[in-house]
Amino acid sequence: MKLSALKTNVAVIEQGRWIDDIPGLPGVRLKVRGLGNADYKRLFDRKASAIPAHQKLRGLRAEDRERIIGECLNEAVLLDWDGFTEDDGTTPLPYSADLAGKLLGDPEFDMFRGAVTWAANAVAVEAEVDGKADAKN
Repeated sequence: MKLSALKTNVAVIEQGRWIDDIPGLPGVRLKVRGLGNADYKRLFDRKASAIPAHQKLRGLRAEDRERIIGECLNEAVLLDWDGFTEDDGTTPLPYSADLAGKLLGDPEFDMFRGAVTWAANAVAVEAEVDGKADAKN
């Protein structure tokens, strides 16, 4: 196996791309950075470190981990969206980091959070495929 076959297109993970055909969200596109981007890792570590040591003796509590992941998805992964409408079904809903943060932190919108995670994973996988294709050339 060539060592170059292990390369990943890091630029795609860091800059992000539009992902469509997201399961459960027909007509919606999300612009996301790949999971594992440098800002996500730094942000997660910083937020986890801010939790007092006595509260994480056996690791992060599930509720802390879920809150941190939601915040990191909002601050370091989701960049934009297209295809969402207001409740009237016709008025386009513009992307807002504030609204995205509320949705990503609300358990009632777990499907949205799952879609962002799915799209970010798709970017990471595509970046890996891009890197392998570049290695062949």
